[in-house]
Amino acid sequence: MACIVIAACTPAREASRGPPLDIAALAALDAWESRGRVALNAEGRGVQASFLWRQDGAAAQLELSGPWGVGARRVRIEGPDILLWSNGAWVPMCASGTAAANELKLLCAAAPLNSLPFWLRGLPDPLNPHTETPSPENAAREFRQDGWRIEVNALTRARQLTVPRRVYISGPCATLRIVITDWDLPGAS
Repeated sequence: MACIVIAACTPAREASRGPPLDIAALAALDAWESRGRVALNAEGRGVQASFLWRQDGAAAQLELSGPWGVGARRVRIEGPDILLWSNGAWVPMCASGTAAANELKLLCAAAPLNSLPFWLRGLPDPLNPHTETPSPENAAREFRQDGWRIEVNALTRARQLTVPRRVYISGPCATLRIVITDWDLPGAS
């Protein structure tokens, strides 16, 4: 199994001490976008990227830009299907023989792409059991799911909701640090 380490994009800081995460409101969102930065260190190689995550119901689109691969990469997630935009068409990203960059193929093997729409919002994936764990002093929320530890360790406000700003995800052979710099929540009040 491939291992991934996504390194810190910014130095760690204490979680904000404002209102708690708006769990019910975030779970009710059907469409939303988040933007930010991610850094990846996989098997001794390091890459960084800006990301844009667009969620519309059960379908998600992830755009990665910057040094991660050549130019921008677009990934679409629809249920179990993970597709890459390549040569003018959507092709299976995780299938052997696909022209995906090595770093993207490592994501298929080690990253929980289907759970990320929930984890980015600081929520457990409702399709799988989870365990809430007492949050460390510097975390706003922490839970464990499918062998992964998800820690929301910084919050911000967007459209009157308290949302994650920094999410730390660690698993058996992967660690992800995601810094969300902007949220677009069209359905939120």
